[in-house]
Amino acid sequence: MRHLDRRLGEGEEPNAFIDGVLGAATGVLGALGGVVLMRVGSEKRLRTVATCGRRPPGGERRWRALLREALERNGKVATWRPREETVDMEGGSDPRCALAVAVPGPEGPLGVLAVTLGYRCPGVRWIKEFLEGLSRRLEYALERQQVSELLEYGQRYDPTTGLPNRGFLLQYLSRRMAARAERGWVAFVEIEDFTEINDVWGYAVGDAVLREAARRLREGRKRGILVARCGSGRFVLVGAGNPDLEWLGRMAARLEYPVEVGDAAVHSRVRVGVARFPADGIEPQELLRRAGRALVEARSRGERVVPYHPGVGRPHSERARAERLRASLEHPDGIELVYQPIVDLMDGRTVYIEALARWRDPISGRPVPASRFVALAERYGMATMLDRAVLVQATKLAHRAWSELGERAPRVAINATPESLTDPEFVAFATASVQRLPPNKRPILELTERSLLDPATAQPALARLREAGFQVFVDDLGSGYASFAALALAEIDAFKVDRTLVLAASEEERARALLRGVVHLGRELGLPVIVEGVESESQLNWLRSEGVRLAQGFYLGRPKDGLRLIASLRSRVHGRDAGVSNVTGVLTLDTGYDPVWLDL
Repeated sequence: MRHLDRRLGEGEEPNAFIDGVLGAATGVLGALGGVVLMRVGSEKRLRTVATCGRRPPGGERRWRALLREALERNGKVATWRPREETVDMEGGSDPRCALAVAVPGPEGPLGVLAVTLGYRCPGVRWIKEFLEGLSRRLEYALERQQVSELLEYGQRYDPTTGLPNRGFLLQYLSRRMAARAERGWVAFVEIEDFTEINDVWGYAVGDAVLREAARRLREGRKRGILVARCGSGRFVLVGAGNPDLEWLGRMAARLEYPVEVGDAAVHSRVRVGVARFPADGIEPQELLRRAGRALVEARSRGERVVPYHPGVGRPHSERARAERLRASLEHPDGIELVYQPIVDLMDGRTVYIEALARWRDPISGRPVPASRFVALAERYGMATMLDRAVLVQATKLAHRAWSELGERAPRVAINATPESLTDPEFVAFATASVQRLPPNKRPILELTERSLLDPATAQPALARLREAGFQVFVDDLGSGYASFAALALAEIDAFKVDRTLVLAASEEERARALLRGVVHLGRELGLPVIVEGVESESQLNWLRSEGVRLAQGFYLGRPKDGLRLIASLRSRVHGRDAGVSNVTGVLTLDTGYDPVWLDL
């Protein structure tokens, strides 16, 4: 046991540790018919994880009864003696006794460890105590296995719709396109006004629209067609042969049927852009880019389905809007910032505030959704200009908050694009712009997983920024496809869980398990975990019960203008200094924000 405990303390890889436990059982008990470890899966079904020696009987009714009894006893050994002297087993074993003990877990048994002996069940206590000791040590390995599998699932599938995500799609396309002789197609299917649906109806309704669209696509697809989710309101279809444009038009029309959510009927417009391989591209990224250009053309024409051909997808209206954005970025106040709190759920304090960029098109006067103008900035080489504009304004607010609130001023978090990390001028500008702030009040950079895909490129810039006092958070964990090796190599201070996982966790047990796994991963790494997308009291209470410490969302505080934010924070601080206590227990009293129903 000491040897196993030493391996446990060294954090050995779960499968190797399981092999060690089964080997220890074989060596100590000797003359075994077999040792088997089973894990509890969905619907309480047992799945074999590892075996040592000859395999115990899989179909014998009493053997199954023994396993069920072990699960019910949860940590105490259950015993089975066959009625006959011997029982036939695979491989010619001749067991006369079987013992089983459940592997305990925080929410019920994680699995069962079972042995069959070639002699009668002994009456001595040490064998049972030995098996119980092994089962307690196996809890670590099985729990690590579950977390690893859940995280792997989250890397390949979208938690909101259950469809394959972008990472899965790229791997699938790479395999399909590797056979140069095969012909096929991809289609971008976009809910054109999805951002407006989120803005008007809320994210919960937006996710319901996504799930219904995914259901209609799955049910209406032809045989052999893959359906994946790829972006905010976008899906991708992949099929063989030539695309059936009429069928795609019918599918788009089907997606436009109203979606009933509660008492509301949500209407949407759907556009489809199609590209063929190998005619339009021989690499997955190239093919998707051209399908995206066809989608842009469908939007500009107001048509449902447009196939790719050279020259499509770059309408003059987009170029003109890009130039208007460039002019705004060159003006000191061309971009507006609002700030949303990140709250400590234990005491209600606003620990950080995230700066969110807003832009109004000077021609129409209407706000452009952030996802669109950020994508526009990246497409036309203005990503670093946008990050500079945000950093300048956010640093000014940080100075103001520090001068008025002192040590109680929260740190400001800003989003930074991968392009800025590879720009030495931006790194130099960022380090120079924060020198007047105390080190513990300098901004936080929120990076997407895409920024960490190449750690060797990102690491030098991150090292300089951290040396200048910046902290680094990974934003929207689970929405990209960076490897965990890349996350491990990057020096980060916290990570934020994508809001889609929180919303899915409100309805699906698998998503809740995945979120628990991510929180557990943060604890194991010693990193704070910030959960985004908290929009209801029930979500807040569940996150508290799971031990989540930091969260962000409309229920905790909507984005505010910077001056209003500081005034609100100042009044809360003065209230506490005057001895005003939060006797009601309403979380928002200490966040520096009005209760959500007063801030709509």
